[in-house]
Amino acid sequence: MEYIVREITSTNWLTILIMVCLMLLAIAKGVNTFRFSDFTMLLSNNKYIISHQKQNKLSTLFNAILLLFQVASVSLFIYLCFGVFKWEVAPNEITLYFKIAILYTVIVVFKLLIEKIIATIFSIDSIIDEYLFYKVSYRNFMGFILLPVNIIFIYAIQPSEIVFITLLISLSILNIIVLISYYKKNESIILNYLFYFILYLCALEIAPYFILYKLISN
Repeated sequence: MEYIVREITSTNWLTILIMVCLMLLAIAKGVNTFRFSDFTMLLSNNKYIISHQKQNKLSTLFNAILLLFQVASVSLFIYLCFGVFKWEVAPNEITLYFKIAILYTVIVVFKLLIEKIIATIFSIDSIIDEYLFYKVSYRNFMGFILLPVNIIFIYAIQPSEIVFITLLISLSILNIIVLISYYKKNESIILNYLFYFILYLCALEIAPYFILYKLISN
């Protein structure tokens, strides 16, 4: 009898990562159950934003946990993108994921710090704080949406390039709609500083993600 070697791709580290994501959500819910409930309904209503925007402290434990969750979930989705499009940029899978996660974290934190510094320099802390809370909340929710998508792609369905392209376009459109809705709400302020607003979009909303892609792919 001849033995046939069966190649099995290990998903142990991916399983651990997903468990960590679920644990972060459980901790966030334990920290503030009512706030977490409002957060999960963010796409259908603005209760979370309206109820908690005035507090608008991104440094709270609840926001810190969700931001960490966002990094883990979004980085996993980006990692799966690299696998689907067959971009060979790291010696092994775990190295690639941590490279993505570290770069994504650095860019997110760096952007927040720069925006806080700008707010302090121009004495517009209240406006920028509200904007950052609004933006980070929806980015955290994007990570929340991507978690079940990641689970399905890892354990149930082998996604195609078309599926990922469709998802990326849909997420981009959702992100644009979220930002435009906020800009529309503060149209009068933006029009008074239109030139600086355009510079802000190019420097802090577009360039960082282009840099993220270039750093990972090199």
